[in-house]
Formats: sequence, C-alpha cells, structure tokens
Amino acid sequence: MSVIVDDTSPFGAYRPNAVQRRLYRFMAGVYRYGWIGKRIFGRLRWLDRTLASGGIADVERFGLRWRLYRRGNVSDSRLLLRPESFDPLETDLLRQRARPGFAFVDVGANCGFYALRVAAAGGRVVAVEPHPEMFRRLQFNAALNPDCPARLLQCAVGDRKGEIRLAEDPRNLGRTRIDQAGTVAVEMRPLLDILGDEGLDRLSALKVDVEGFEDRVLVPFLRDAPEALLPGTIVAEHTWSDHWTEDWRQIAGQRGYREWARTPTGNVILIRDP
Repeated sequence: MSVIVDDTSPFGAYRPNAVQRRLYRFMAGVYRYGWIGKRIFGRLRWLDRTLASGGIADVERFGLRWRLYRRGNVSDSRLLLRPESFDPLETDLLRQRARPGFAFVDVGANCGFYALRVAAAGGRVVAVEPHPEMFRRLQFNAALNPDCPARLLQCAVGDRKGEIRLAEDPRNLGRTRIDQAGTVAVEMRPLLDILGDEGLDRLSALKVDVEGFEDRVLVPFLRDAPEALLPGTIVAEHTWSDHWTEDWRQIAGQRGYREWARTPTGNVILIRDP
C-alpha cells in the first residue's frame, strides 16, 4: 500500500483557504444535528475533497498544530472536519485529570489526537504507534507542538517480545491490525517492559486502541502489574471483542476497576478508585 506522508514541507504549505475554513466550521456544526446533519456532512465532505488542491491540510485544532490527511485515515478526517465530535467524553475526562505528575500511555496513538491533547494539559505522555508511515505522521505532529512534549515509540504492544506483522486497511490506517498474514513487519513489546524502560513507576491513565489485540495488551498487564502501576483510568476499544481470546475486563474487575461509561465511538472507560 502506498501511504501519503509529507514530513518535509513546512507547516502552512497546505493551509486551507478562506472558503475551506468556513466550510469546516459549518461542517463541524451541522454534524451534531442527528441523522439529517450527518447526511449533509457527508455531502459536504465530498465538496471539500473537490475544492482541495491536495490530500493534506495544515490546520490548528484545540490550540495545537496538525498536518492532517483527507483520505486513508478516519482519525485525521475526524480531527479535520468535526473535531468537537471526536471522542469528547474520553478526551475531556483525561484532560480534566491531567496535572503535574500525571502519566499517560497511549497504545495505538495514530496521528496523536489523544497523546498531544493530554500533553498540552500538562501530562507526561508516552505515545506508541507501530505502523511506520503513521508513526512518521505522529512524529511530524508532535514536532509541530514543541510545548507539548511526548515520548514517541514505534512498536506494537502485546503479550511477548518479538516480531509481528501488521495487516493494513487501505481505506483507514487506524484499522491496521496485528495479523501474521500482514505485509508490514514490526517489533512487539509487552506493556510492562515499556513502562520499565521508560522509567515509569506510576501510571495515571492508559488508552488502548489496537483493533482486537486489546486482550493481548491488557491481560498480562492487569495480571502482573504492581499496585502503583495500575492507572486510575483505562480507555479501550471494545468493538473488536469477538477477536479476544480472554476478556480483560474481568481481570480488571478483579483488580478494582468498574465500568464508568461506554462511548458512541466504541470505547469503554474503566475507573479505579483510590
């Protein structure tokens, strides 16, 4: 698969014009109005692609700079066209909890939407993204926001050390998943190993979005982590739960977690009270 990445042109090279900026504001607003709003939004997205001279947009969202790609990654598209509707419950909760000493690990960081917003709120962030070209996009977005430092790691996270393969979804890089029939070879590391190597002896929040591999990330972590490393908040995708070999939520319950919310975008939020 050929993946578009421009991490050499300066920020602003793909700045939307005035008409596009007004269109984006309107699209973000109309998306909130139920089924009809979403239908209108879909037609306007086609208009944006018609007006655009290229597939890339340099924009500011939530006070941060981003280089976003109109095609091939849903997270980029959401952040470009309807940012306020992109996982608001999850990100608001994490940002409200961020304070000095807050440590957040983002497994499946994609373009950096969670990682950079939590870093901007004052958290210490480790962002993990295995896909090589998606990682380049993450690096570029992080470099655009030097006041929001995040530690970036290119690897997969799972239940063992070793090499695994990724199967790409050509329509959405965010749906890239671990599959031995895949064509992209990457390193895999257990989460506890990563925390140890990064010198993290406490963890405040954890997000895991790895397309059906959540159990391989979370079961060994929740089973073996010392009390100090158990985060107060876990955000994890559950829409691929039929691919799990073990339900990590049961182990989480045994370690004191309770389900706080399920969100419209397929995430479950677990809270562990002090």
